[in-house]
Order: sequence, then structure tokens, then C-alpha cells
Amino acid sequence: MAIHNLFLMATTAVAAAAGALEAPPLNIQVGTTWDYPLGFDLTTSNVQAAKKFYSVDLFNTEASDISALIGKGHTVVCYFSAGSYENDRSDSKDIPSSAIGKKMDGWPEKWLDTRNEGVRDVMAARIQKAKDKGCQGVDPDNIDGFDNKTGFNISQADSVDFLKFLAGKAHDAGLGFGLKNGPTIVDQVVDISEWAINESCVEYDECDNFQPFIDAGKPVFHVEYTDGDSPTDAWKEKACGVEGFSNIIKHEDLENWHLNC
Repeated sequence: MAIHNLFLMATTAVAAAAGALEAPPLNIQVGTTWDYPLGFDLTTSNVQAAKKFYSVDLFNTEASDISALIGKGHTVVCYFSAGSYENDRSDSKDIPSSAIGKKMDGWPEKWLDTRNEGVRDVMAARIQKAKDKGCQGVDPDNIDGFDNKTGFNISQADSVDFLKFLAGKAHDAGLGFGLKNGPTIVDQVVDISEWAINESCVEYDECDNFQPFIDAGKPVFHVEYTDGDSPTDAWKEKACGVEGFSNIIKHEDLENWHLNC
């Protein structure tokens, strides 16, 4: 009996370890339509039926709305900033002050030292919060500290390690995981990601970096930002012309305005 129990324990441990590397089934593929409504509260009353993939704010979206959206056939993943400090988040007090770095250009946030154990504990708790709310995956933002002036000596290898940590926690919780931006590390993390979300790859000439996702049969959800409501036809054609990507055009405040491609 003892030997049998030990065998079961070992088998369970191996299965659990393997499960940590396996992605949960998600109803998404290359070309899946999407929207990115972080600037307003998405509900079944204002959802676009044609959009099948949504990234919604983890803290501001009600669990009941997430459940209702999924019930209508949408895939819903939850956004949070994994690499920056936002003082209006309910768990911001749990982030060690020693891990809060320089101000982020253009946003009321500060960079975090994502190597810090306390920071990682907070982000693991956010992933659990996503699980508890019924999200089907997580969309962690600001993961590219290595490419910014954070106040910390964060290397590319450090950022890749952080992404592997986040992906492992997500997969352990039965959630999907997506890469947010980070064009120069795509090759190192495409295998642990179920999708990529990219902002402004046309503007910065970075779209080709995300081709490994398309080659692997994984969607790239791409948004270009415009200041006005009527971009020129030439600009729109370029923004919408990234082959294989799920392309949309929005204002940078991500309210309920968009142009379909």
C-alpha cells in the first residue's frame, strides 16, 4: 500500500509539473476578431457581438460581466500592469517601496523591479484574482523593463525570467497567457504564450518581430492609435494591412471608439 501511494504521489507530481507547461484550451486562432476596452466598463449591453476576444481591466470589470460575456461566446482575458506601480490599485500597498523605481514616460505610473520577490508575490496574487473572477487568461503589461529607464539594472534575461514566472503561474491556475509588446523577446517566449497583444507595431516598424506567433498558429492582436476620428485612407490602409494580424484602430485612452479593419 505504501509503495502504491508513493507511485500515485510521484505520478501526480509529474502530471502537475507537465500541466504547468500546458496551455488551457481557448477559442482563439490566427485572425480572431478583438477589442481592447480598458477605458470603459464592458458589459453585455455595449459589447460588440462580432468581436470574439476581449482584454478587460482585472480590477474594474465585475465577475458577473466576465461570466456573461463568456456565456455569449466571447473569450475574455484580464489586463493588469505587471511591471509598473499604479497607486490607485487596491493591492498597491503590498508592493515593497524598495522595488518602486522611476516614473514612466507619459503615464502616471512608476517602473517596478520585477526581479523582486515581493513584486512577484503581488503579481501571482493578481493572477489568482483573475482566476477567481472567471477570466480565461491574463494580459500582463509593462513587461519590458529591460528596454526602459526603470531605475533598476533589469536585463533582457531578467524580463524573460519574469515572463516565464507569470506564464507558469497563469498555466498553473488554468489560465491562458499572452505576451504584451516586447518585440525583441518574442523568440524567447512564443512557446509559453497563447497569443500576443501588440500596440503600434506599424508606427515603430516592429510587426515582423511578431511573425513567430503567426507561424506557430497563435493570434497577434494588434492595435494602432490615432488622435482623431478620421485618419487618412493611406494611414488606415497601412495600420490595417498587417497580414495575418487581428488589426484594429483606437484612441489611446481605449474608450468605446474604434475603427474596424
